[in-house]
Amino acid sequence: MDLFSKVSTKPHYESYTWGKHRSIFASVTYWLIFVLRVLSPLQWIKFIFRKRQAANNDEKERVDFHAMHSELYLLVVLCLSLAFYFAPPFVPALPGIPEAVATGLSLLVKAIAALLLFESVMWLFYYMLLRILIEKHLTIFNEAEYFIALPFVLATQFFLLAGLMGVSVSEVLALALSLDFEGYRSSQTAQLAIGTFGYIYTALIIANIINLIPPIPVGRRPNITIIGAGDVVRERMLPALIGEKLYLPGQIAIISDCIDESFQNQLRKEGVAFQLLKSSANSEEKVQEVVKFIKKRSSYAIVATPTASHLAYVSALAKEGIVFGVEKPLVGTAAELAVLRQCQDQLMERGFLFSYYWLEKALPLNYFLTLNPQYQRFLEINVKGRPSGRPVGADALAYLRLQLGKLVGVDITFFEGEDPREWSLAKETGGLFFETLIHPITLLSHVLEEPLQLADLQAEWHLLENLPDRLGSKALSLSDYGASYVSLRSRPGATSAINVRTGKFMGAKERSMVMRCANGLIHMDLDARQCSISCPQAGSLAELTIQARGDVPDGEGAPKYDIQMTLFDSFVHNQGYWSAQRYDDYPNQIDVLSAMTDWLKTDLGESHFYRPIALSETEYRKLG
Repeated sequence: MDLFSKVSTKPHYESYTWGKHRSIFASVTYWLIFVLRVLSPLQWIKFIFRKRQAANNDEKERVDFHAMHSELYLLVVLCLSLAFYFAPPFVPALPGIPEAVATGLSLLVKAIAALLLFESVMWLFYYMLLRILIEKHLTIFNEAEYFIALPFVLATQFFLLAGLMGVSVSEVLALALSLDFEGYRSSQTAQLAIGTFGYIYTALIIANIINLIPPIPVGRRPNITIIGAGDVVRERMLPALIGEKLYLPGQIAIISDCIDESFQNQLRKEGVAFQLLKSSANSEEKVQEVVKFIKKRSSYAIVATPTASHLAYVSALAKEGIVFGVEKPLVGTAAELAVLRQCQDQLMERGFLFSYYWLEKALPLNYFLTLNPQYQRFLEINVKGRPSGRPVGADALAYLRLQLGKLVGVDITFFEGEDPREWSLAKETGGLFFETLIHPITLLSHVLEEPLQLADLQAEWHLLENLPDRLGSKALSLSDYGASYVSLRSRPGATSAINVRTGKFMGAKERSMVMRCANGLIHMDLDARQCSISCPQAGSLAELTIQARGDVPDGEGAPKYDIQMTLFDSFVHNQGYWSAQRYDDYPNQIDVLSAMTDWLKTDLGESHFYRPIALSETEYRKLG
């Protein structure tokens, strides 16, 4: 068996074991082909060639039998088939040769012809159909290697068949092509067999021609389903997908357990399909209904539901092999985070993690720090005093980063105004902690030179005492809300001085970030999506600005997810496969969530996210 396995190719174990069970039909078929290919002279020639060459192969790798060698063999066999067909009528009986010997020679020649005929048929079926099923790891020299040789193999078969049957090659060709032919001399069984093989060969040839023709790339985009119908979907995702013409309305569907009437009317007007989930269904049944809907209607999905349901949808979509995007935060509890850490590669292998600030608002800073080429198309770089026609490349930015020197301080301000979303402040949902604070913590995680240790920061937590009245809430009391403001400061003597302030219902809106370096300053205006860098030591690059391109809209009434959606669309067009470098915010967010959940459990300060200090509106305003 060891010798035979070097001559023929044993079927790969996975080719006849499907899942946990073995296929009887596949096992018998593939192993029978393995045995029959041992009879091929070409396989024995390959074996001898490789055995001889292996002695001189210092790298001890399997020696390649080049396509040219196979072609030479097939040409020799074709010549033998021509001799077998044309020679007999012109070769008279040799004088002095006993009849028994002549008969024996004739039988030997026919046996060789039959063997070569069998080999050519086996060659055609194996290389044109079965090889891809039997061998799991192909090393084909060229996709057209066997298709180019096909006419010579077919010609060989026609001449060998005609010679063995004692008929003209025209008759064999007519039978194979189902053409009319007068004066058939072959038996009906032979006619049926040749005709059947002709139909099979025709199908194989057409299939291989289709496979060889390169596909024409078109700008066709697949259908996409958004799970959820909240403000993010209505005000950001949907306008970005449709407004930027990434998708037509008919290519988008929304499925949710709650779609308010005004949004339903808007979807009908825009031509976007939607479906309401059964209100009586439990969470598991809803997930299954959503997955079933996606499999029927779409190729891709976006998870934009509350954080508590993210892991269930991500797990279900990953299990079905559906490419998806998911809103931040990926999960919201320590238990879910532990599950995600255990199998994160499998769950997010074909998933895209959105991050509104790192992939949208702070993209200029993101590109400056990562130099990820996927981001460059959304940005424009300007240097003070530099001619506009002289571009600034990645090498120049890398030089500028080097000249800035060590990071000595980071100031981040996230002040927001009124926020009517009650869930974004409630304790039970993680409120400000996971909905807003995660943004500056994510930015910190990306810019700090050492791993972020939230426990090393001094925290102050506050809550606007008239918050229930401001929200008009009748369901929640003040004790049901977590903090609406937090201040984080590094302790004296820290390597990098950190000052983070995050709050809702502040007097003035401001979202900005300042990085102080040993030799310069980086200012990131998160609302304007503009990163200004000052470094006198950098010479001609002393004053540089990176900002979102003018044709990338922002501000009130404009799509606020346009960059993220375009990046996700690129991911979709790559069929959900990542190249060597990801361009979403994963797995960095796993580290951020781990740091935040650990901090939430171990924070022993006088105030806490769950135990904020209530302040009057006057005192609260002073925090800004």
